[in-house]
Amino acid sequence: MRVFATTIAYLVSLALVAVAAFFIVIVLAGPHSDVLPSWLGAFVVGLGWLTVLLLPALIAYWVWRRLAVGAA
Repeated sequence: MRVFATTIAYLVSLALVAVAAFFIVIVLAGPHSDVLPSWLGAFVVGLGWLTVLLLPALIAYWVWRRLAVGAA
């Protein structure tokens, strides 16, 4: 049950974070946007990927630890 819940939490958070990060990065670093200077584009894309990779893992870890407390 713990593995299933953690997997579901990871997949749902990955989908939500990926969609949100995609639109934020498109607005901030897209070639059609002049919101930021061009040299910050690569930095924004890198932060977007880092967020997509780390945030779902942190949420899954939190769910994993939270379910361990209930089992003990």
